[in-house]
Amino acid sequence: MMRLSQSPMPAQAGHRKTRYCLLLAALPALLLSVGCQTRSEVRPFSSEVPLPPQFVNVVERCNGADAAFAMGQPMTPALLEEARNRAGARSAVTAQPGNAPTPPDPLRLIVEVDSAGRMMGARCG
Repeated sequence: MMRLSQSPMPAQAGHRKTRYCLLLAALPALLLSVGCQTRSEVRPFSSEVPLPPQFVNVVERCNGADAAFAMGQPMTPALLEEARNRAGARSAVTAQPGNAPTPPDPLRLIVEVDSAGRMMGARCG
């Protein structure tokens, strides 16, 4: 006669445990293969494909007041370049007061100089 504590494990319980282990082992592989099967949108190689986005340049500005540090100083090429950089202008020119170079350019610094070559004012235009 067999005691209850020594009874062998039912056959079905061993098969369930094996199936459970196999399922746990196969689940990551199954999920990985499903993820690899998704298709992305196909983009044709033709002229109809839009160009990739471009980075926008920083908005350029010119502020003549930023060149006021040089008021009264004799205008040299190095000082004119420093004034252009500080004003944020694309280019810089010297002119007599009241004279404006043509054509107008809002990103050009115009440094007004007197007859002795000293800076009298600055504006953009």
